[in-house]
Amino acid sequence: MADVPTSSRPRVHRDVVETLAHRILSGGIKPGESLPNTQNLSSALGVSRSALREAIKVLSAKGMLDVRPRTGTRVLPRSSWNLMDPELLSWSGPILDQDLVRSLLECRKFIEPGAAALAAQRATPAQLAEIEAALTQMDAESLEDRVQADLDFHVAILRASANLFLAQWGQTVSSVLLAAFRLSTGATHSYDATFSAHRDVVDAIRNRDPAAADRGMRVVLSAMAHDLHLENGESAVAPQD
Repeated sequence: MADVPTSSRPRVHRDVVETLAHRILSGGIKPGESLPNTQNLSSALGVSRSALREAIKVLSAKGMLDVRPRTGTRVLPRSSWNLMDPELLSWSGPILDQDLVRSLLECRKFIEPGAAALAAQRATPAQLAEIEAALTQMDAESLEDRVQADLDFHVAILRASANLFLAQWGQTVSSVLLAAFRLSTGATHSYDATFSAHRDVVDAIRNRDPAAADRGMRVVLSAMAHDLHLENGESAVAPQD
């Protein structure tokens, strides 16, 4: 079933989609559980049954719901969800749990050191300036400005890799990355050390040293894992119920 672009949905339909998605993501309706019947659920949400049916179609297309004529609508396990869907990721941002953060960080450890190495070989002067500007902004006073700058830094490096898939990956996961950076920046024990690790990556890219850029990015990601207590089996992020 084709997904429905966010911009083409009426506002009321988008609201219903987001409300229902957040109920599922927050564990209000758990995998394996069935949704209430259409009449009861539409009444509880204060929307028409047609708007609810549209929302169910959208979430079904994202792999979150299974609709069957006789058994009703059931929430599917997260392994069935399209986790690379940008809209689903944007809904997940405020409801990050331990498994999602750990899985994201593991992906980043595979992807971002190599992207940094490619950026050291391929970054244009304009792209290097963009990375440097993001690093400078990471020294801002407010937490939110630092978090946004951290996202800009990593997305800029992915773009500077000059690899179309890596650049697209950065844009796809940007919403959940932002939420993860908000957690790690708030939990860090030494922001000076975190900032220094990012600066080492910039220096390596500027010096056209792929090996150093790769090593530097691994240090950055290890620091994030340490701040979120993901290296020792514990976590600063609440586990999913």
